[in-house]
Amino acid sequence: MKIVVTGSSGQFGQQVARNLTAAGHDVLGIDRVANPSIRPSWLCDLSRTGDLFEAFTGTEAVIHLAAIPAPNLAPDSVTFNNNVSAVYNVLKTAADLKIAKLVIASSIAAYGFLYALKMPQPKYLPLDEEHPCQPTDPYGLSKVVGETIADSFATQTGASISSLRLPGINFDPEFRLIKERFSNPRYRLPGFWTYIDARDAAEACRLALEAAPGGHTIFNVAAPTSNMREPTDELLKQYLPSVKKNQDRLVGNWSGMDSSKAERILGFRAQHVWERYIRSPP
Repeated sequence: MKIVVTGSSGQFGQQVARNLTAAGHDVLGIDRVANPSIRPSWLCDLSRTGDLFEAFTGTEAVIHLAAIPAPNLAPDSVTFNNNVSAVYNVLKTAADLKIAKLVIASSIAAYGFLYALKMPQPKYLPLDEEHPCQPTDPYGLSKVVGETIADSFATQTGASISSLRLPGINFDPEFRLIKERFSNPRYRLPGFWTYIDARDAAEACRLALEAAPGGHTIFNVAAPTSNMREPTDELLKQYLPSVKKNQDRLVGNWSGMDSSKAERILGFRAQHVWERYIRSPP
């Protein structure tokens, strides 16, 4: 396929572009910052729909990654407005050009726990796609609104749009940062000890585009195990004693996100987990 990747100059965008190219797809990267490692690539401002029309013409699919990637990197209103308008402009342009296959990067922040000033308790763990979303920060809120926009366009056009809720992405193939944080489970509590390696997240983007399940579908995409050594049941007893575990079959250091839907529909299964790379005593 001919595929446009927005935000292609970022760390994750580069990983996605490489994955798609290796799978035989023709990739055009667009970003407002140049990156010579991505060829071909165009400078493009997603607030300018004319730029998007030019980039998307002749394209069969789009992966939308461009965003301000967290709160507190810009004023709250800038983060929210930038992220929401970018999703709308990308999906509106794709609809006008009858592009039928799209993937957008959502986030675990959509649930409302990761950046909350006072973290509420989840109704259950691991989080599945049916868990309520109640973000109070501008980034998480922008992701929920982006998913709602995707739902609207999929209803209007019949396009296949997959929103991938990603936890923190690991870009270090040696997993050194994860190893450094083994001693502090509380630090990772708001994300419920979830993560995804960049290589696996990029693979999920490609699988979602190729599978094109139809309509707007939300998928959790996370490693099947946590980023901690301790059994997750023990962490729950220590940090979230009133939260129920909704899958009795889970044992060991199970992840706080349930990715079984992506596994079932997309054929996704994370391959790059820290246990393969870190030699650690029990």
